[in-house]
Amino acid sequence: MTEDINYEKKVQDYHSFSELSLKEIISELDKLSNNSKPYSVSKKVEEIKVVFYKKLKIQSSQDNLDPSDNNKLHPLEIKFKKILNKFKKKKQEFRIEREKKEQNNLSIKIKIISDIAKLTKEDESIKITFEKFRSLQKKWNDTGKVPISNQNDLWLNYKHQVELFYDYIKINKDLRDLDFKRNLELKEYLCQKTEQLINEKSINTSFIELQKIHEKWKEIGPVVKEQRDKIWQRFQDASRVINRKRNDYFLSLKKENNKNLEKKSSICNEIKSLLDNLPDSHHEWKIKTEKLNKLIEQWKNAAPIHKNELKKSWKELRDSTNNFYSKKNTFYKIRKANIASNLMIKIKICEQAEELKNSTNWESTSKKLIKLQKEWKESPFVPSNQSQPLWKRFKKSCDQFFNSKKEFFKKLDIDKDTNLKIKKKIISTIKKFKVSKDVKSDIEKIRKINDDWDNTGEIPKSSLSINNEYRNLINTIYESLNIKDSEKEKLILDSKILYYKNDSMSLNEEKNKIKSEIEKIEKDINLYENNISFFSNGKESDKFKSDIIKKIDISKSKLLKLKNDLSILNKI
Repeated sequence: MTEDINYEKKVQDYHSFSELSLKEIISELDKLSNNSKPYSVSKKVEEIKVVFYKKLKIQSSQDNLDPSDNNKLHPLEIKFKKILNKFKKKKQEFRIEREKKEQNNLSIKIKIISDIAKLTKEDESIKITFEKFRSLQKKWNDTGKVPISNQNDLWLNYKHQVELFYDYIKINKDLRDLDFKRNLELKEYLCQKTEQLINEKSINTSFIELQKIHEKWKEIGPVVKEQRDKIWQRFQDASRVINRKRNDYFLSLKKENNKNLEKKSSICNEIKSLLDNLPDSHHEWKIKTEKLNKLIEQWKNAAPIHKNELKKSWKELRDSTNNFYSKKNTFYKIRKANIASNLMIKIKICEQAEELKNSTNWESTSKKLIKLQKEWKESPFVPSNQSQPLWKRFKKSCDQFFNSKKEFFKKLDIDKDTNLKIKKKIISTIKKFKVSKDVKSDIEKIRKINDDWDNTGEIPKSSLSINNEYRNLINTIYESLNIKDSEKEKLILDSKILYYKNDSMSLNEEKNKIKSEIEKIEKDINLYENNISFFSNGKESDKFKSDIIKKIDISKSKLLKLKNDLSILNKI
């Protein structure tokens, strides 16, 4: 019961201690340890101990100390334990001394009961006997407490002997009745005080006062027999109401405590459930840790519970959070090892980019760098404080190459526009060209024009049709020359070769065109040769055979020329 009273007081004082710093708590403990009555402050010391270790856990985590490691105690905990041990020693000494006094008081009170019992057997004047009885009563009341295990039996024995004294001693009836009346008045007064306590709002105050009244009740002698049961019943009824109110209050408090305990336990289960699906990224662990911190805060803000459950509840919270942090630490240990490997992957990509940054092989290097950019994007995670410098290093190499490429093609576009103007000027010259009687001179002039055209660089793709225009004009000039057809064909072929050197697509188209013509002529030759075998001998048949043979010869001549042209084109 005393423990429950102090628990109620502890709940009231809880927040006042929580507001103190660790050093202030130690100072408060030091003051309490010097109290001459250690048991009067014992519960406060226990409360201070709970608050101290709660705060120490937070402080230890900030100082990177483990409060459960006895080999690495926090400096403030060492000081706290030293004062606490001093208090415990003082409390133990006080208890030993108190037990000695209680045993001594027990012996004194047993002797008083024995002396009262002897009074009923003495043959002396009533006045002297009654004075002895009063003296023994006073001595009983003045004697201090006895061991709690002996209190009830001792008081019942004392009460019994006192009643026997009043009932059997041969005393003056008026004197006895007067004493009975005085005792009745005192007990009625105590009944009134007890009944008034029923309306007291503080359960703690009413209970403490009731204990004091009960002590006073025991000190009062008996009343007349007819009133004994009635007055005792009245006193008991009022006491029961107060005790029932107190019991109801603590039952309610216990229910509330159980609810709070269940709430705290439920929060711990929520913490455990955070690990149902283990995170596999820093971002997910960050989210889970934020949830954990909120749950811990909810646990702390949940209403207080009885001190008997406090240690168990704290252990449940500590176990669930320690398990969370253990899993988290394992993740980051593995992650740290992986990061070192991932870092080397990014460094290798940087080194490859640096080897390519000065290249002028624009097409193939562009493909290689684009591939490296994709590899960078798909490369494993590295923390930003390590990957950011590497990204800048990688980006610098890429930017250097692509900026150089951009500048190159920008200049190339300007050159192409200039080349286009040159070629347009050559076209204009060709259009004005007139064939003369001096064939050699004309051919030389055309070759000079071809050289100028061939030496002119690239032009914009949108203007490539000018090449066809040029070739057609040149071929027209060749056709107009007064030379053999075979020479014309050779000149035209030379012109094609010159043209195709700068246009691979047109070259492939021309080669495919020749191949198709070769394939067609070969089929025609086969068909002609097969048809000859069907003609019989005779004048009419011989005439048809002769025509077909001529066609075969012409076709073979074309076939030979086409194959020769294809052979020349294949060498370009």
